Amino acid sequence: MKLKILYGLIFTIILSGCDYYDGRLEVENKSPHEVAVETFLDSVPTLSELNKTEYYIQNSIKPDESKRLIEMGSTREWSFRIKKTNNNRLNLFVFQIDSLKMYGVDSLISLGIYDRYILSEKYLNNENWKVVVE
Repeated sequence: MKLKILYGLIFTIILSGCDYYDGRLEVENKSPHEVAVETFLDSVPTLSELNKTEYYIQNSIKPDESKRLIEMGSTREWSFRIKKTNNNRLNLFVFQIDSLKMYGVDSLISLGIYDRYILSEKYLNNENWKVVVE
């Protein structure tokens, strides 16, 4: 009986350590502004049901810094996400933090105040999954 419990415990520990994620996508901010980034399944961003302005502000990228974007589920999850999009591209949107603080993300989306990067998986592979925001 003790052996079953031991094996069960070991099995549980092994399974709980099997988190899969894709951290290939890196965004480097070469602009003079602090920015936040988001991906959408369409080439036009959709308004959020929850205004995530605070989330974007907390996860911003300062000038001359980089941040890896993590997609949970698989070590190739970014590739799967690209295949789910309407245009088979990574649709990356960049918001300036100053504008986010003033207007909120939903207003910026409604007014079209963002930069858009529409990138193919081939391009991302060639660039080693690094996107430079300028």
